[in-house]
Amino acid sequence: MTKYSSKFKAKLVNEYLEGGVSYKDLQRKYHIGNRTSIRVWVKQAQQNGMNSLVIKHRKRTYTQDFKLAVVDYIQTNEVSRNQAAAHFGISPSQTTSWMTIYRNQGVVGLRSKPRGRRSTMSKHKNQGSTKKRLTPTKEEKYKQQITELKQQLHEAELDRDILKTLAAITRKQPK
Repeated sequence: MTKYSSKFKAKLVNEYLEGGVSYKDLQRKYHIGNRTSIRVWVKQAQQNGMNSLVIKHRKRTYTQDFKLAVVDYIQTNEVSRNQAAAHFGISPSQTTSWMTIYRNQGVVGLRSKPRGRRSTMSKHKNQGSTKKRLTPTKEEKYKQQITELKQQLHEAELDRDILKTLAAITRKQPK
């Protein structure tokens, strides 16, 4: 839930634009903790219209290209994060977050990441074939046996090589 409603923000912006009231006066009148909030709302309404003050209650996912475009806009045009947020119609805290990630991790950090927990179940669970897969076929048995024999052969070759080097070392050492 947001701290200030869209109607309240629009009321403050209209009062500022029509009445010649200062940010400080509005802050005192409506008991707002920070004048910067009022200033951001006014700039946002001036640049993008009053509809930009409407609170969007759905979570939006942004592509890596969009995030990169916002960061690029801030750097190339040398605008503040609040101005960029007003230009793109997003939250100023979002632009700050993306700038920090870009500074620390680069373009890779702006990549969209999958959300939530990984599924522990397989996607294609075939109920009927579980019994068939529990008993391996002859071909699978032979393949498994071949891999086991190859592993045993490899271990025997390693043992042989160790014994050869040990014998060579003991021959070279005088008694």
